[in-house]
Amino acid sequence: MIDEKNMIFLRLLRQTSRGIKRVIFKKMNTENYSHSQINLILHLNGNKKRPINLLSKIVQIQKSNMTTLIDSLEKENIVSRSRDLNDKRVIHLNLTTKGIIIKKQLLEEYQQHLNEILKDVTEEELDQAIASLLALKEKIWGKYD
Repeated sequence: MIDEKNMIFLRLLRQTSRGIKRVIFKKMNTENYSHSQINLILHLNGNKKRPINLLSKIVQIQKSNMTTLIDSLEKENIVSRSRDLNDKRVIHLNLTTKGIIIKKQLLEEYQQHLNEILKDVTEEELDQAIASLLALKEKIWGKYD
């Protein structure tokens, strides 16, 4: 029975996540950036450097496609690459000042559409979902944020 519940949970989580993203991206003004570019920008934390290999896992883009994606954003001065001081093989990605402004604009639009989707969900239901997903996230990713 637990195996069946686990699979139901996984399927519902995947469908819900993809559904929310699909609905939001359909409504967002995406004429300037692709969905992949928006997804990557939204996962960067201001000027905090993030390793590219971790970002590729988080945004679910193959490393081979990340280079092209990053090149396009770097060309527009939205992101910048830097080498890790301790390990020269590791490359970090961070938002530029322009990137931080664009991320803020994208987040505001994203939030508007998300609020519309979740308008009928009670605060208690949302709190329960958040607590469950945080526990699961920590088991998978650890406490890295």
